[in-house]
Amino acid sequence: MLDRDDPDESASAGNAGLLSIGHYPINRPGVAWKGLRWMASRRSPLYIRPTVDRSVLSWLWSFHRHCNAAWCDRCLAALCALGFPALEAFEAIMADAAIECDYARDGWLDVALTPAGLRQAESDARVVERFGYTCEVLEGAALRAKHPIFRDEVAGAVLNCDSARIHPGRFIEGLMAALRRGGCTVRIDAAVESLLATQSLERGNDLTSVHGVRLVGGEVIEADAVIVAAGAWSAALVEPIGVRLPLMAARGYHLHFDRVPQAPGTGCVLGETKVAVTPMGASLRLAGTLEIGPTGRPWMRERIDAIVDGAARYMHGVRTWSEAREWAGYRPCLPDGMPAVGAVPWARGVIIATGHAMMGMTLGPVSGRLAADLLLGRSPSIDVSMLAADRFGRLTPRAGARRDASASAR
Repeated sequence: MLDRDDPDESASAGNAGLLSIGHYPINRPGVAWKGLRWMASRRSPLYIRPTVDRSVLSWLWSFHRHCNAAWCDRCLAALCALGFPALEAFEAIMADAAIECDYARDGWLDVALTPAGLRQAESDARVVERFGYTCEVLEGAALRAKHPIFRDEVAGAVLNCDSARIHPGRFIEGLMAALRRGGCTVRIDAAVESLLATQSLERGNDLTSVHGVRLVGGEVIEADAVIVAAGAWSAALVEPIGVRLPLMAARGYHLHFDRVPQAPGTGCVLGETKVAVTPMGASLRLAGTLEIGPTGRPWMRERIDAIVDGAARYMHGVRTWSEAREWAGYRPCLPDGMPAVGAVPWARGVIIATGHAMMGMTLGPVSGRLAADLLLGRSPSIDVSMLAADRFGRLTPRAGARRDASASAR
């Protein structure tokens, strides 16, 4: 297992910790237009950095085209089908590896500041009920009776009953420890520069065989097969073998408070401000925002401040909490709102698992199961047609990339 960064700093460890199964994809109708309106504010839930970068503009146009009701319904059906298997995979891993990570399967609250927001939250929950999910509507007084932290101005919430929450950093630590105990070599700060690949012509088709990786610095690691699950950096690795993955690195932020005097009894998303609130033992995490643009830009202080302001509109005492640890990291987003998990017909020895956007932690274990099934030639137990890794088409490998692959093989 090769990782370019310390897992403690990764998007897997830094996410909100909500395993929100049955959740809508990012490409809901109207989101693209909201994003354009929100460009004027660095504090908006979705912020698109003004840019003339062609890859960003192309991604935004494709994203806009996929923000329609028909496509969103197809995505939601596919994501709902993955939901319960996702939690089953989590629970199997935690039981087998004895991982303690503050796991609680107590649902998540879609909290609404306004009556209109509460009606929308209930409407969303009723839609996913047809896929076997359950919900409970809590008007303002009933919500505060169970969770006194919420202000009187809050209209209420919908409890999505089937979801869960964890401390993601502790889960990753436990998972890595289990891998090492099982005999897996885990290498940190091992950035992969390229795949080792050779080309051949079979029955008139140009095929690629992947048989390892080259690390930054030149080290070569041979392998029977490679699973590319490199998050926002996956596209650059598979492009030379002809796989088109229009990934966008969308940055999110969190603040982690080691101890707070009061907290909600379960995980929440504050509907109008899109701030996630997750109790993790005695600590609490506020997470949110989606910042789309080229990677490598400095953190935006306004984005972090907006999380605190957004939470304070709903909950008592937020501004009095002790100083928090701050984090930012990149989520890999594909413009059609679905992850890419699978093989491609023109390349042997490689499986792709990336593009999960804000659902990477939730869908990670079930994506791993699907990747393992495909790698071992088993038929996946879930329909994976919406996740096809080749759905964006095939690139013509650059001549330089072909020569590099051949040189790597030698």
